Amino acid sequence: MRVKNAVGRWVESEISGKTFKPFSGAKKHVYSSKVTTLVNALRRCGLRDGMTVSFHHQLRDGDYVINMALEAVRELGVKNICMAQTAMFNVHEPVIDFIKEGVVNRVEGSINGVVGDYVSKHPLDFPVVLRSHGGRWAAVKTGELHPDIAVIAASAADERGNATGVIGESAFGPISYSQVDAMYADHVIVVTDNVVDYPCEYQEIQERYVDYVAVVDQIGDPKKIMSGTTKITENPLKLKIAHACVDLMDAAGFIKNDMVFQSGAGGISLAAMKYLGERLEEKNVVARCATGGLTKLIIDIYESGRVKHLYYSQVFDDYSVKYIQNNLEMPADIGHYADPTSKGRTIDGLDTVVLGATEVDIGFNVNVNTHSDGRLLHGIGGHQDTAAGANLCIITCPVFRKSNPIVREQVTTVTTPGDVVDAIVTNEGIAVNPKREDIIEKVKGKIDLIPIEDLKDIAYEETGGPAELDLGEEIIGVTKWFDGTLLDVIFRVKE
Repeated sequence: MRVKNAVGRWVESEISGKTFKPFSGAKKHVYSSKVTTLVNALRRCGLRDGMTVSFHHQLRDGDYVINMALEAVRELGVKNICMAQTAMFNVHEPVIDFIKEGVVNRVEGSINGVVGDYVSKHPLDFPVVLRSHGGRWAAVKTGELHPDIAVIAASAADERGNATGVIGESAFGPISYSQVDAMYADHVIVVTDNVVDYPCEYQEIQERYVDYVAVVDQIGDPKKIMSGTTKITENPLKLKIAHACVDLMDAAGFIKNDMVFQSGAGGISLAAMKYLGERLEEKNVVARCATGGLTKLIIDIYESGRVKHLYYSQVFDDYSVKYIQNNLEMPADIGHYADPTSKGRTIDGLDTVVLGATEVDIGFNVNVNTHSDGRLLHGIGGHQDTAAGANLCIITCPVFRKSNPIVREQVTTVTTPGDVVDAIVTNEGIAVNPKREDIIEKVKGKIDLIPIEDLKDIAYEETGGPAELDLGEEIIGVTKWFDGTLLDVIFRVKE
């Protein structure tokens, strides 16, 4: 069938069995600024009851954006929002009021501190869903978790939406978590306190994904990126554990030229990195790269010439933020770092990683989400991802804390299964997973090992064993393995 299109040409609507839609007219797409307020941006994105709104956490305990965004949601009279933040900290205590008021009724993201404590005793309408960094990226990518609106904090953005976290007074490092949200959310709002000339110098988020640029007075305080959990320990007992980690790496043959390593953000893990730097110097070894979170400790090793590349995905202190402004090196977004659905991740080449724990059990299962009293106080982070990706996954913890056994018969919550945990390093000795016969053989005669059951016995003798855990039957949260499968459930804590 021949039809006349809008340019006046007679064309076929079907050619060789394929249907064609006739041209219906053209108009100029003249650029207009995307800059507006946060309230207007949310309104124009069609915010309504029950939507999912996502955030990133890279300003950590200095973040202001989540609280501001929920204030705007409240102002618009919207209820029952699902928060899909990558993590939450004590600075987000106002979220408790938003929950009480019905502004928020679901959370699919890590909860740290006071909000987690509240939710432990006051369940939401739906259980909190906890995922690893890589697991969350995959969940958004596959549609398991779908943000209706992504709210992305940026320390600098131009009026078209190209955005970065590297420059500006509120700089926090590359925006590593939100690219997947920008690509898959229905609408994207960049929130910034620093509108720069087009084009923005760095662009972790690009204008092609951004609907609006919301300007606020301040997105956060970068000096609070470093929190109590990202400071090196000064405790002699914990320093002993950190030193033992490096001894184990060395005895197992992992401290070698071109090794790839990563540390967790905990105090013991950071101390282990300090000792690793010293061991690299002693052995005249040059590592290939350090992955994961960037700290001054890692930069010091790099500057000393003992590691060739910094392959980081987030920044853990103000010193590192300032450093990368002049030495950007190779940032890797979280998808490149840990997406289990991708064809290659930076963590796949890890020789060794040092991680923390709130509890471990005789099956080498690890808990980082809840304390032994059942309270949900921590997120998963990259714990699962790196444990599964590293050739040697080391978990550090004391055998007991005060009157609470840390090495125990069974963890309160399973965060990372024992199948991917290779060694538990404690103040009372090192236990290697019996499945890792190769490591046991390598360290024979160099490192004294102890059965994990013996560590459990020491903990119980010193503390009298675990306190009786009396939890309710209501499920307040779940932990997922990074492939999206259900790993464990978290029960309500009785008040």
